[in-house]
Amino acid sequence: MPRRPLLAAPVALALLLASPILGPRERLDAADRELSRPEWIARHMDRVPLSGGVLPSTGLAVDLGGELQPIGAPGRRAQRRRRLSSDILAGASHPQPGTQAEVYLHVDPEDPDHLVAGWQENRFPDGGAQALGVAVSFNGGASWIESLVPGLTVASEGRWERASDPWVAFGPGGEIWYSSLLFNASDPSNAIGVSRSTDGGLTWEPPIEVAFQPLDFNDKEAITVDTFPESRFHGRAYAVWDINETGSSGQSFVAQKLVVARSKPNGRGFKRPKRVQRSAVNIGVVPRVGADGTVYLVWAGLAPGEPRNAPFGIFFSRSRNGGRRWSPPRRIETPMTLGVANIRGGSGLPDFDLDPASGRLLVAWEDARFTGVDQAVLMSSTDGGDTWGPVHPVSASPPDAPNFTVSVAANARGDVAVSYMSLENDPSRSFLVDHYVRLSTDGGDTFGPPIRANRRTFDIRRAAQAGGFFLGDYMGLAGSDTAFHALWVDTTHRARGGLQPDVFSARAR
Repeated sequence: MPRRPLLAAPVALALLLASPILGPRERLDAADRELSRPEWIARHMDRVPLSGGVLPSTGLAVDLGGELQPIGAPGRRAQRRRRLSSDILAGASHPQPGTQAEVYLHVDPEDPDHLVAGWQENRFPDGGAQALGVAVSFNGGASWIESLVPGLTVASEGRWERASDPWVAFGPGGEIWYSSLLFNASDPSNAIGVSRSTDGGLTWEPPIEVAFQPLDFNDKEAITVDTFPESRFHGRAYAVWDINETGSSGQSFVAQKLVVARSKPNGRGFKRPKRVQRSAVNIGVVPRVGADGTVYLVWAGLAPGEPRNAPFGIFFSRSRNGGRRWSPPRRIETPMTLGVANIRGGSGLPDFDLDPASGRLLVAWEDARFTGVDQAVLMSSTDGGDTWGPVHPVSASPPDAPNFTVSVAANARGDVAVSYMSLENDPSRSFLVDHYVRLSTDGGDTFGPPIRANRRTFDIRRAAQAGGFFLGDYMGLAGSDTAFHALWVDTTHRARGGLQPDVFSARAR
């Protein structure tokens, strides 16, 4: 287990250079240069869903008039609210300086006071961020140590121009794995990166580039680690993502396949990725590991042969042999998601967690089937994904108030939490947002009253822009022993004379 540092003293994380490049690495000559990633997405966004935090901005006109004022809504509030981000790159020239987005969170299963968070730092309007931030806590979120993940982008002494999709996961002994999407805006090169810390998040090994693509586009990666001592795959990490395959010219779209790569012993690299599904659409995959070592995947997409204008489904697959072979992907539900005007959230992307106490599988997303606007909903499986129960509404917002960017988590004793963003305290149902958490002590069948994580309703129009006002395609929610920790972005912090987005955490129990 990592030693607990003195939190009063700042700790500088070592900035390490990237590891040797794996596979073919020739840069494209200027004469043969194909479409850069932002250019390719702008050309194909009407044909294939691309996330990875790289959708181009729609050029929204931001009117911050005084007609919408943040309010203090009634209700229960979460404990220990803390701001994690301090604008490390505040002095850098950037089109959206001081913007944080797309946060993720995990709690050490061996130590409920040990937390890690990741996010995008200085978001670009047309895709990705200048660097990825990381913060660790050794006292249950009461205080945090913040830095940049070293060796990824130029801003953090790496070689890539941009990074996106931060995802964190604890391994055994307090080690931390941090996955990222790395790419350039000047050429099509991109990669999936994985950084590892063996001292609880204070320093980081050089990042491993799990997959490099000179033309095809990696997207929407995530990572999980087997932390169950009784599992024969104890300590194995699983990196998952989708690959947007292009034609030989690098300009036409062919398929969007879903792949999984498992780590080699002692974390020394990853094996060649295994394909789970190849079809027109696979995106937003979330991996989890059960106590017996079974690996589960949930994602959004279409089955092979389905037309691209068919409704998105939520798909499920599992591996019982450490990621070597996967069950045939199966559509387990068809969401009815409408999204929210002018806001880019987690529309169409499910979140997924596993109850370590019972093995129950939990899937949550935003869905309009119950009220005609998106609400937080949940369904579960008690038999390892063979069958799934009905879809239940979770959010307690008025029927006309949209909710978005839904997360789900279970803690060590089997309690369940669902978090979501809501417009319920905005009379116009447009831009004033709150972040809520609801808790269940019966496995997600019933929920207690909503707990508001943020102190005051905030105006999302002060957030980063990325195809809409953007807090992230996902937010952080993680269970500890008897409690839950939420991680989100809101715009209530005042810096450089105005309000801006920042990363906050709170505990709910």
